[in-house]
Amino acid sequence: MIHRIQQAYVQRQEYVQPRVLFALGIVVPLLSGCAKVQRPSATEALVTTRLQLGMAYLKRDDLDAAPDDYRAQLGTALYEQRIGEYGAAERRYQTALRQATENAIVMNNYGAFLCSLGQYVAVQKQFSAAVQHPDYLEVAQALENTGYCHFKAGKCDEAGTLLVRALHYDPTKGDRELSEVGHLLTAQHFNEARHLLDIYHHSLPASAESLWLEIHFAALAGRDDERNYHGDRLARSFPHSKQYQQFLANEY
Repeated sequence: MIHRIQQAYVQRQEYVQPRVLFALGIVVPLLSGCAKVQRPSATEALVTTRLQLGMAYLKRDDLDAAPDDYRAQLGTALYEQRIGEYGAAERRYQTALRQATENAIVMNNYGAFLCSLGQYVAVQKQFSAAVQHPDYLEVAQALENTGYCHFKAGKCDEAGTLLVRALHYDPTKGDRELSEVGHLLTAQHFNEARHLLDIYHHSLPASAESLWLEIHFAALAGRDDERNYHGDRLARSFPHSKQYQQFLANEY
């Protein structure tokens, strides 16, 4: 077990940064309320060199003796969540919050953990606190997490409002949203995929990938005129894209 803890702890630090918080896989199944589809979990946990002292305690199988550093508690919480020790994970998250009361990374991770357990009232409290953070990227992460948590609860309209706000704060989150649309299409959850793609186009300019998804939608529905319309848009705006080459080859 200690070997697995050590492996979890040496993952890249990016897993606690706001841009990739959602990739931790702690809000899965992602759209279980609106879309009955699960994404594979990503590897959780991380730390910096400042946690070397904590690692010494972990090697002795003495988790409670870990140093008074919120990142040590957060890393342990992520690992315990990973292996299904939810009670222990929640205690770790709460300890991390006491050690870093205004840290949006901890708030976001804890909120996502609560969402995975279906504790939506507590989730709202955590994410609402994170949204007050002065860092726009932290705010965008909180809005995105809250939005997908609402999807899980089956509140698709509320989710859409939150995801639109997240995209306005951080347009790079659109790539993740298009990826989710692709997953939903593959799983044949067409209404949910349509909803997410509409959110994207409401907030951001069309991209080669978003137009390709529109083509895929039209092809699946047998709407040739609509498929060709979006194909023409793809040709005009992204003539050198791989998506346009796929369109020319009828690979949709």
